Amino acid sequence: MPDQLPATPAELTPALLNELLVGALDGGTITTVRASDIGEGTGIFGQIARLELGIEGDAGNAPTSIVAKMACTEPANLEVALMLGLYDREIKMFEHVLDETPITTPVCHAAVQQDDGQFLLLMENMSIGYDVGDQVIGATLPQAEAAIDALAAMHAHWWQRPELDAMDWLPVPNAPQYVAAVPNIYRAGLPVLETEWADRVPPSAIDVARSVDPKFEELLHRTAGGPATLIHGDTRLDNIFFSRTDDALAFIDFQLALRGRAVADIAYLIGTSLPHELGREHWEQLLRRWHEAVSALGVDNYSFDDAVTHYREAAMYYLSGAMSLIGTFDAGNDRGAAMAEAYSTRILNHVVDIDAASVL
Repeated sequence: MPDQLPATPAELTPALLNELLVGALDGGTITTVRASDIGEGTGIFGQIARLELGIEGDAGNAPTSIVAKMACTEPANLEVALMLGLYDREIKMFEHVLDETPITTPVCHAAVQQDDGQFLLLMENMSIGYDVGDQVIGATLPQAEAAIDALAAMHAHWWQRPELDAMDWLPVPNAPQYVAAVPNIYRAGLPVLETEWADRVPPSAIDVARSVDPKFEELLHRTAGGPATLIHGDTRLDNIFFSRTDDALAFIDFQLALRGRAVADIAYLIGTSLPHELGREHWEQLLRRWHEAVSALGVDNYSFDDAVTHYREAAMYYLSGAMSLIGTFDAGNDRGAAMAEAYSTRILNHVVDIDAASVL
């Protein structure tokens, strides 16, 4: 355990990496490290870099290219990340949950966290053999179907399992830190939506956002009503990798994982990552695909009508993600701004397309 972590990936040294990766180096020694940023415009709460490693000695199967993930540096983003415990949560997901979950994720080579919240994850480089989705372009229908099939396996595996209750570090949607933070984030973005985004979304979308405002706390508690399972919590396309050779896919970024309703992952994926027209045309078909998949894997006593209601509630709750990008968080650069606009305009249109306000 190093005494002090560096603040940025560019400051990671061969000495530190040799200490942390000793179990993965097969006797080799890292002599050089070159960091290149791969997170600008994709990550809100973290710095992400690819590390190219120069290794001497008989290194066997030691990786020569890995990914480093560290705390973000933007003050507003960092404050929220620490308040919600995002870094500790992702580390614990790798330590306690993902190995027994039927979903493909990066191999975690090392995980370190300091008392001040700074952290370092060293992970498999998934770009070797996979292509990451592009939030700005949006998902194709086959990509959405593949992601839903993979999520259904994870959801069914953890559905109502008593072990979830013992994971007190894994929040529920209405955990105190969410009740304290998310309504304020929502209300900070709403005036910006009304004054600066009126030319980007239809008036009906702004009307829905306004109608959610006085009921946001009620909505937040409703989304925690169960049935509970493990959910990813951030199923946007930038967090999904698609194999170049077969139908496999992998998920990254478990900072927002929760014990919650599975359909939240589906509403988030469709509502923020499918182009508007595609989501409007296929959302119910895709939700039914998910429902049939979890039912086939043993989930019972959960009707499709309940899934539709919970989907609508989740979509309205995820307007808070749009509000955060509109009014609170630093998107980083031009690509980040394009991601924020795609995410926000899609979910704002989606709540209208699915008549989400009908369940308020």
